[in-house]
Order: sequence, then C-alpha cells, then structure tokens
Amino acid sequence: MSEREALASGADHPDHPDHPDHPDHPDHPDTIPISVIPQPRNSHHDQGEWEIRDDSTGDRPATGGRAARRREEKRQEEKRRGMGRAAITLPPMLVTFVAGGYRVGAAQVREDEAATWWAAHLSWSDLGRLLDNTDVVLAPYYVLMHIWVSVAGSSPAVLRAPSVVATAVTAGLLALLGRRMFDAPTGLAAGLVFAVLPVTTRFAQEARPFALAALSVVAGALLLYRALDHVGADRSGGYAFGMLCTGLFHPVAATVVVAYLLITLATERQRTGAWLAVTLVPVAPLFAVLMLARGQNHQDPQGGTDVHALLRLPQELLGSQHVALAVGGLALLGVLLGRRNGVPLLVWAVLPPVALFGLRSYGNLFTPSYFVFTVPAVALLAGAGVCGLAKLLPGRERGAATRQILLGTVAAVAVAAVSLSAFNGLRTDPRPGLPDYQAASAWLRTQTRGGDGVVYSGELDKAMRGTAYQLRAVADPPDAVYVTVSPQRDGTYTGQPCSAPVVCTKDVQRIWLVATAPRTPYAGMTSDEGKFLQTEYKAGTAKDFAGGLRITLFDRLPLKSAR
Repeated sequence: MSEREALASGADHPDHPDHPDHPDHPDHPDTIPISVIPQPRNSHHDQGEWEIRDDSTGDRPATGGRAARRREEKRQEEKRRGMGRAAITLPPMLVTFVAGGYRVGAAQVREDEAATWWAAHLSWSDLGRLLDNTDVVLAPYYVLMHIWVSVAGSSPAVLRAPSVVATAVTAGLLALLGRRMFDAPTGLAAGLVFAVLPVTTRFAQEARPFALAALSVVAGALLLYRALDHVGADRSGGYAFGMLCTGLFHPVAATVVVAYLLITLATERQRTGAWLAVTLVPVAPLFAVLMLARGQNHQDPQGGTDVHALLRLPQELLGSQHVALAVGGLALLGVLLGRRNGVPLLVWAVLPPVALFGLRSYGNLFTPSYFVFTVPAVALLAGAGVCGLAKLLPGRERGAATRQILLGTVAAVAVAAVSLSAFNGLRTDPRPGLPDYQAASAWLRTQTRGGDGVVYSGELDKAMRGTAYQLRAVADPPDAVYVTVSPQRDGTYTGQPCSAPVVCTKDVQRIWLVATAPRTPYAGMTSDEGKFLQTEYKAGTAKDFAGGLRITLFDRLPLKSAR
C-alpha cells in the first residue's frame, strides 16, 4: 500500500489494523514470540551473556560463542553423570593425606629440611639478615614456616605438616582441574594417580617449598579457567594472585606460564590480550625478587649437567624406572587422546626441565626436586589417557562414565603396585647417601662434657645446620670454636670464620671434629684452622656414621699448651 493509499484508508491512525502501534500488527512488540527475543541467561550461566531460544524446535540453547557452548555442554554432561565436586575431590585428598601422613615424623630431618628449620627458628630480625644474604627467593615459605614453628613447634612431623596438607589439597584441586579440562571421571582418575605416586608422598614428607609450589600451580590453572569462564574482569584477580604465589614459593615454577598461555588460546583465544595484561601484574614483584637474588649464595644443583641427567630425570622425579615407564605410557596415551587440552599439559610437564637444562650454562638450576610442580600435569595426562581409552571400549554411551571410573581406579591401583619398591626406599632412614646426623648427634651427646668445642669440615653449612637441629634441645651444646660471629648475627648458615685459632680455642682442651668428607677431614676450613688443629691437638676417638659422616675427638697436646 502506498503512502497516499494508506492516508486515504486511514492506516496512519493508531487504531487502524495496519498501523505498527496497533496490537494486532505483526511488528507490534506484544506479538513477537518471547522465544526469539534475546533474554538474560539463567543464574547458573555466565553473567553478561545472552541466548536465543527456539521453543518451536526444542533445540538446546545456542549460547554466545563456541566456548560458551562448550561450557554448557560440559555442565549438562556432568549433571547427567551425577558426580559432584565432593565425589571426585575427597577420595584423592584422603588417599594423599593418609599416604603422606603415615609415619611422617619417623624419618630424621634431612639437610635441606634443616635449612627450613634454621630459617624458621630465627628471630624476625635474624631472618631478615639471612634473607638479605641468601635464599631470598624462598622468603614467603620461610615466613610461613616461621609463623608455623612459633605456634606448633619444630619436631619433624610438625615441620612437614604444611607439606602434607598442601599435597592433599593439590590432589583435590587436580581432580577439579581434570573435571574442568576433560570430565569428572578423568579428574577422579588423575587425582588418584597423583595420590599414589612415590614422589607425592616423598615431598609431602619434606619440609621444603616444593609441595606448596605444586599447589600454587594447580590452583593457578583452576583460577585461570575461572577467569576465562566469566566475561567480567573481576575474576582475574585470583589468577594473578595464584601466579604471584607460584613464583614466590619457587621461581622455577613460574615457567608454567607458557602452559597457561596455551590454555587461554585453546579456551578463549579472543581474550589472550586480557590474559597477558593480567599475567604481567605479578611479573614486577617476581622480577624484583629475582634481581635481589642475583649475587646471593644458593644451594648447589643436584641434577647433573650432562644429557644423561635429563634422561634420568623422569625416574629420579617419579621414584623409579618402573613407575616412570608406567605413568609415562599412560601420559603419552593422554596426549594422543586429550585433543586440544593435551598440548598445554604436555608443555606444563616437559618444557620447564628441558628449558632449564638448556640454560644450565647461564645458571644451573637443574635439580629434580625443582620440578615437582610438573607431576600434576603428568598425572592429569595419565588420567586422560585411561579415561579416553575407556570411552573407546565397546558399550553403551550411558555406561561410559562407569567404565572410566572403573578403569581409572584400576590404573591407580596398578601404579600403586608398581610403586611399592620405591615406597620402601622412602621409609629408609637415613636415605641412601645422606649423612646420619641423628645417630651422630646422639652419640656426640653421650661423649661431650662441659667446656668442649666443636668444629666442622666438608660442607660446612649442611653439617652445622644438621647438627644444630639434632642438638636443639640440649641445654649446653659444645661451642663452635672456629666461629667468631654467630650465623644468626652474620645472616648466614656458617657465621664468620675464626682468623686467629689460637685465640678462638683458648682454654678449650677438647675439640670434636664433625666431618662430612672423612677422606679430606680438613676441607672447608681455612689453612690456619686446619694447620692449628693438626699441630696443637692430637686426634683420638673417632666414629663413622652412615652417609660418610665421621666424628673425631681432638685433645690438646700438653707440651703445646705449656709453651
């Protein structure tokens, strides 16, 4: 109808049926079906997204974007399987807690753990001096342990309790991460595999920051998914904080950021720029800490420098060659069946050790214990491999979840069976090759008397820390006569050495030498200290202990003292 005809027919009047404002007009808002009007999504959907429903076809809601559709499909799939968060997190947590807590205080505190105790038992001012000279990269962990020790004490079980808890929580969060990346049965299988690995129990029973670093990495991945699953930027703060904790508990763990990038690209590629901006937030404090650490004294790497060290890493990290082959085979299957999520996990597991091995000429940080944070990725790949294989088995679609759970449980039990020999090695005290400071110090307590002194040779810092921990409850331990400024005041583990032994040993008739290298009993001493001990004293009673530890009594020569 032309405009002239419409005017002639009165269509320009609101009461005319052809007028757009007439209630019967097809374009009137009241006549548009509610199913085709963009509506806010339900409360359980992501905020800020809209959906278009077509009630006439009964099709599933078409959400905004492929990632949103994937999330909706995953929610519906998990709802059909009827597995809640508690059902998949509690079993791995309980298994990990029991395995890590079993006889947690039976083994003696080892050399590196003694460093944790040393830093934790210092006063705040002395701890500040220590961090000013060494181990500033571990400052958050030492502060945490300082608070913990001041409240709970310093027994071996108490020192290791934070690691036990952190490892158990890691197992639970790993199950949630597997649920988010794959499905609920995969998360459960991954958590159980992680729980029964010897490396999990080993570092649950070690008072060092590696368990907390692994917890931070897994929590960071979950927080990253939480941020990517929501449009608003208010969810990114948790991920940034998790990334900061990851780097502060152990800087090597920050290399997982490459895997985080791949997760972002696979999940929400268009938000890569936002991810980069958020990730840069914790870089400044981490960079500042690393700059402070330059020039400090650090512990020597223990992983070797040749290519054989890299090839041995899987068995050294996972506990044995059999465990490495079993879990590695399942993980390889997970890479093949994990599709787009398998690649970030592979990078998470492989890139950090390979990168640090390649950079060892610039700064050798290649130590197996530094890569504990990669174990959750290996366990998750193993879970993905087992559960992916279960999906391929013949059977009804509705029974796929049951098959996954059964096969995943069987795989975890099999890994535990293969790990039995490695677990037996973990119970050995002291561990092969490590000095038995507990037995040596117990013997020393029965032999010393008032006025005795003690000196150390070999690895001075380890010997002094290990002996100091074992003698911590002794009311009057022998004085370290070759130390003029105490380690506490000096902000080191060894203190200032004596420049005039004749003065430092005045009126000391007996000196006990604690040597970590008996073949070179005076190594680590200054030339004056070693010469004075040999010329002014005579070696007498000596006793050897496991791990190459020897304690020797030196008596002052009467003629020398009379001169």
